[in-house]
Amino acid sequence: MKALLISVQRNLDIIGLKGLHHLLLANGHDSHLLYLPRFEAADERDLGALRSFVANVAPKLIGVSLMANDYGVAAAVTDYLKQTFPDIVVVWGGIHATTAPEMSLDHADYVCVGEGEQTLLDMLAAVEEGRPLTGIPNLCYLEHGRLVRNPLHPLIEDLDSLPIVQQVPPNSFVQLGGRVAPLNKRHLSRFKRYRGGVHKIITSRGCPYGCTYCCNHFLRKLYGRWGVRRRSVAHVMAELEAALTGGPRLEYVDFIDDCFLACDLDYLEEFRGEYKARIAKPFIAKGMPGYFTREKMDLAVDAGMAWANMGLQSGSDRVCREVYRRAASSQEFIEAANLIHEYPVAAYFDVIVDDPFESVEETLDTVETLMATPKPFYILIFSLNFYHGTALRERALEEIPGDVDDPLTKDYLVRDRRTVNELIEMAPMLHTPLMRNLVARFRRDPDGLATRMAIFLARIYCLGVLGPISYFRLIMRTQKGSVWRTLSVIPLYVNGALVYHLNYLAFFKRRRVKGEG
Repeated sequence: MKALLISVQRNLDIIGLKGLHHLLLANGHDSHLLYLPRFEAADERDLGALRSFVANVAPKLIGVSLMANDYGVAAAVTDYLKQTFPDIVVVWGGIHATTAPEMSLDHADYVCVGEGEQTLLDMLAAVEEGRPLTGIPNLCYLEHGRLVRNPLHPLIEDLDSLPIVQQVPPNSFVQLGGRVAPLNKRHLSRFKRYRGGVHKIITSRGCPYGCTYCCNHFLRKLYGRWGVRRRSVAHVMAELEAALTGGPRLEYVDFIDDCFLACDLDYLEEFRGEYKARIAKPFIAKGMPGYFTREKMDLAVDAGMAWANMGLQSGSDRVCREVYRRAASSQEFIEAANLIHEYPVAAYFDVIVDDPFESVEETLDTVETLMATPKPFYILIFSLNFYHGTALRERALEEIPGDVDDPLTKDYLVRDRRTVNELIEMAPMLHTPLMRNLVARFRRDPDGLATRMAIFLARIYCLGVLGPISYFRLIMRTQKGSVWRTLSVIPLYVNGALVYHLNYLAFFKRRRVKGEG
């Protein structure tokens, strides 16, 4: 059975849809995977290339995967395909389709909610046999204008039952410049989210936590449970070995699990031995403060962990506890950061800003927490987005509906132009005495000319001097303190560093100004 799976993401670092493509191939289906990283619905060349490709493949089913920020492109692609090929069944999947099925059905014929592997196989079997799709688990559809939700397939417990994913899958294509071409290593290198030989892989599904701003909270409610299910070490190693030989050069492995360290010591010890023997590349791993223990750090660092990512989100314990429902306190975060700092590992931490439930003084708690965190480190700053299906969105719509931006169009990387956000940006770089002086000045006179001038000059100093120094020191930690090796790997980081500093410069052009109160 011919199927076409379409990614509308602006980069090629997709995992879920690629896994579905491999699953269909493994089950004897003639699956095609099409990437649309630069698709423009207003460009006749793009429309023509898409039309010709779909006509040539002649699929019986088209699947489109999307997140919230992909909605506009996914809608445009789907509407065009439905108009041009009205007999082809179109199903949407992915986290946005899962959390907002009714909205998604404005465009798609069906929506797959939750894990889609068995549902997609069921759909192809039904289409091939001429049976209706309406009874297939996980599907949502409209019947006489009413939303119908079918029961769910059980969660996949044995993740090793799923096929190994290749960097350049068979039957995969990319549309660029008004034409569709077979995907190759050059395309993959060009359209990675981060260049420099970083390969992303996920080794588990689920999360031990259910933060109110995150889809994991929704998925736990959807299934009744959403604990961590993990692939075997052997399965992970097989995929990484395939990535070493079957794609662009691999310099770093990025484990994008929600919490990679949410595993027991026996698993991590087995991983350590196999990874060192078979892969031997530095890697990036994420965890919550409670999972950064000395025993796990010993094993992970010996295995090759070079970068550690941990979420702070807010330095206010009230906000973390009552608004985000996060288990870790600011003190636990600092303790975990101190532990990470003892190892030759570079650290970066996640912070959420622009939260209308958080006062300015509580945002300053984040600044204070970052000031107490051992340098060097850098932070990823995210502007709070109230995504569909999250508990925090439901609360915000009830209590502060005027502060809820459209998550389909809001860029979570674009922060409000508020002085307190500037303080957060500088906290990882600026010398602590100077930082304390700025915070004290801000508390005394947040809108004063002297305050704004002092912060402006400090930002220039951070951008031109301290930022590059801090980034160099971080890279040097990943190279065990060797200046020579650090200089030799700098080219791998150029893309990431440029993105970081261009985002910093773009702060001058933020989308709106809000008061501090």
